[in-house]
Amino acid sequence: MISTITLNPSIDKTVYVNKLVCNDTNRVSRVEVDAGGKGINCSRMLRELGADTKALALLGGETGDYIRFVLEREGVCLEAVTTQKPTRINICIEDLSGAPPTTLNERGGPVEHKELVELFERAKDLGRCSSFVVIGGSVPLGVNPDVHRVLAQICMAGGAKVVLDADGDALEEGLKAKPFMIKPNRDEAARLLGTHFESKTDVARAAVELSKRGIELVVISLGRQGAVACFDGAIYDAVPPDVEPKSTIGSGDSLIAGVTCGLEKGLSVEQSLALGCAAGAATALSDGTRIGSRADVDRLLRDVRVTRAVLTNDV
Repeated sequence: MISTITLNPSIDKTVYVNKLVCNDTNRVSRVEVDAGGKGINCSRMLRELGADTKALALLGGETGDYIRFVLEREGVCLEAVTTQKPTRINICIEDLSGAPPTTLNERGGPVEHKELVELFERAKDLGRCSSFVVIGGSVPLGVNPDVHRVLAQICMAGGAKVVLDADGDALEEGLKAKPFMIKPNRDEAARLLGTHFESKTDVARAAVELSKRGIELVVISLGRQGAVACFDGAIYDAVPPDVEPKSTIGSGDSLIAGVTCGLEKGLSVEQSLALGCAAGAATALSDGTRIGSRADVDRLLRDVRVTRAVLTNDV
């Protein structure tokens, strides 16, 4: 089983306008609402791929009930820790004129101590019954940034391989547990290393550098360009087919789902990366109200290219 832990899930509300004008009235052309959160999205794609999955999350209020409804509808096994504070709402304003989206993300929380203790106890059970545990997302109010490290250590003590998908202090702290896999995107990896990338070669060097911190599999996602990975002394360049994305929400989470699903099935790293890229691209093809479909994953998988290069002193 591949389990996921989401500390700060959300309802993701996407509002579309023809052209956003600040300090004025904007007419909305359409609205899309979906359950959100890195682990939540990952479990949804795992379920779509036919994998056995369980999602552990902090959920509260009517917004939390909506996420429960979505996961139940999609057949995802949910283990929820009920919080006094309602689950947050994130708003994304999509400008149809082509301008970058504007996002308004609530912080989430605060989480009470007893709620966090209950989450830790349930994480112990997940670590004992899961082959992989995916820990992802931001940290809500009332929780220390080292919580990802603590959760990783709990799950690893139970025998599970941990996958970490976080940013900033949460990622930095989580790395101290030496999880099996990390999946920062390009910007997150650059912030972590205090640098910037000019090319895929730079990204490959970053993956190598991060692997030296004791991470077996480093995957740096690159959006439409796919991903660069480092595993067992080799670099992998995974390139999905060129698709016109409708929404990038959940694509990185779907990539993790594909990779872990492949590895759990005994596929090679190359095959698992290909499945991850196909899953990510499938979700990019979907609108902001759902995850990618298995049919799209299977169709896109045929056109994913993964190339391998043994590391040299020049890389």
